[in-house]
This record gives sequence, C-alpha cells and structure tokens, in this order.
Amino acid sequence: MSLANSCALLLLFFLTLSLFITCSTAANTIGVTHTTVAVAADNVPFPKKVATFLPSDISPPTEKYWYSRLPNTPLPKSLRYLLQPGHYPSITREFANENVSFIPTLRSYRVLYRIKYKRGDKKSLNSALPDSTIFYQYDDLHPGKKMKVLFTESATKVSFLPRQVAESIPFSSDKIPEILKYFALEVNSKEAQVIREEIGGCEEPNMEGEDKYCATSLESLIDFSVERLGQNVRVLSTEAGKKQEYTVSAAVKMIGDHKAAVCHKMRYPYAVHYCHVIADTEVDEVPLVGADGTKVKAVTVCHLNTSAWSPDHMAFQVLKIKPGPAVCHFLDSDTLVWVPKKDKIMTP
Repeated sequence: MSLANSCALLLLFFLTLSLFITCSTAANTIGVTHTTVAVAADNVPFPKKVATFLPSDISPPTEKYWYSRLPNTPLPKSLRYLLQPGHYPSITREFANENVSFIPTLRSYRVLYRIKYKRGDKKSLNSALPDSTIFYQYDDLHPGKKMKVLFTESATKVSFLPRQVAESIPFSSDKIPEILKYFALEVNSKEAQVIREEIGGCEEPNMEGEDKYCATSLESLIDFSVERLGQNVRVLSTEAGKKQEYTVSAAVKMIGDHKAAVCHKMRYPYAVHYCHVIADTEVDEVPLVGADGTKVKAVTVCHLNTSAWSPDHMAFQVLKIKPGPAVCHFLDSDTLVWVPKKDKIMTP
C-alpha cells in the first residue's frame, strides 16, 4: 500500500471517530437539557391567588343535587356561576375588600345600619340609609312611576364548598378564633371584622313569623327551601342593571303570595347565603325601563303585615312610617327568591 493511500485511510479513520464523539456529546447534552427542564418545571411554585384549604380527594359540588331535589326547576344563573370549576378551591380574601365586594345592596345597608344602631351611634344612622329606592309602600308602584334604583350583584367571585368541607368549618360567634385560625386571618383584620358582622346577623333573634338560616353549602341552601316550600317551586332573581332613574313601564305582576323564601348572598370567604322565610309575603315582578333604555324585570318582595316589627327597623326610617302597613323592597341581582308554583286549574 502506498504512503498516500495509508495517509488517506488514517485521515478517514480520525474523521469518523471525531464525528462519533461529536454526536454522542450532543445527544448527552440534549438529554441533560430535557432533564434540567423537567426538574425546573417541578420546582416552579403554583400561583398563590387563593389558599388551598381543601382535601384533594373531595370533588366540588355540581348541579346533580339541585336536580335530584328540584327536577322541574331550572338552576338560576346566579347559582350556576357559584358552581364554576374555575373558581374552586374557592376560598378568597377579596370579600373584605371594600373596593371589590362592598357594593351598596339591601343586605349591606342592613348590616351597616344594625352596627350603628347597636353602638348607639344615632347621629350617623342616616349615613347608613340608602340614597336610592330600595323600600317602598305597597301602592307606590304604578305605570309611569319614576325612581332611582341600583340593581347590583356581588363583585367577589366565590364558589360553594362541598358540603362535607363546609360542615367541618365552624360557623358561630363563639368559634370566631377557630375560624380566623382556619383562614390564617389576623384578629384585628378587615376580614375578621366582616366575618364577625355576618355571623352576628345570622345569630340575631328571629322576627315574629320569621324562620331564618345561614346556608354554608349548595345542599343546605336547597334543603332549607325545599323543607319549607316543597319541590314545586320557582326560583327567581332580578336582572343586573346600573344605578339610574327607572320608570315602571307596565302593571306590577304578582308571582307568589302568602309565603316565600329569600336568600341573600353574604360577604364571606366562600359562598354562604342568609335565607329567611316570612309569613304574609307577596312576591311581585316589576317591569322597568331605565333612562338609557335598559329594560329590567325587577323582583320585589312585599311584607304585608309589619305590626310586629321593631319601630327601629330601617324600612320605617326610610319610609318615615310606623309598624303596621305593608312594606316592599327590591331584591339585589344575587339574591334568590323561592315561591311555590300555583297549581294549574284543570278545565273539564
């Protein structure tokens, strides 16, 4: 073999060896890169928008229980939203943020009024009274009637907890320290103050003819209403609309009389509803047209006999009347009213 041929073969050998080493190194580098990326992904912390207090093996509530108890009643939009899986786990601290959650609603006015009244803060009670129409007298609404109304829904988006979880969390004034510890809240925080106020409202004595309950889960909300009104019911709420002047555009339509259950959404770390049933109650639907042309079907409740109510009730302060006459009020958009369906009249 000539010297030239030998050199050519030797050069080819080294080139082949060099190419093999380069490919092996690249493959190992790629493998290391993949491994590094995988490890890095495992170490990335999840977003901490809400704290996860819930067991991972408990599923969130669904529509199934609703239709098992109320097969002929559509699930209201305001409740369906509270079942959205994207909001679960649902415990949040935004409920105490006044810029987010404290929209002036009927219940928020009542809470503020009650606090000022208990403190004996008589001079500032007027500041707790609404500057828009919430309460009105029974014969006040007629076609052409104008009023300034605010129909709101809570800006705090929370969800129902599974019943098993909700029932494991204390909900009473004597358990406030445990509740604050559960949610890792400071004793003097805004959140703690709101929790005390809301639970305090649930524990107030019932008015004469009133049956009330604070439902901490979807299942308990359904059970409370079904046990008192049965399964043949309608569940209604007011459509949301901005604060402006509205005109009653047609005759008021009565959709329920004698008995109804009203459930107000509360400010709380998860979905809780203040529900009460009051005898001698009429539920009406009021068609309204706003100054900007917006049409709203407002749901209102009229308490036909207020003779047993306290003279200090906010409704009497607003209307400047004494207990006795019928008092009516508009409902907020995230408030639910349950009314028995009227039996159909069979014709021969």
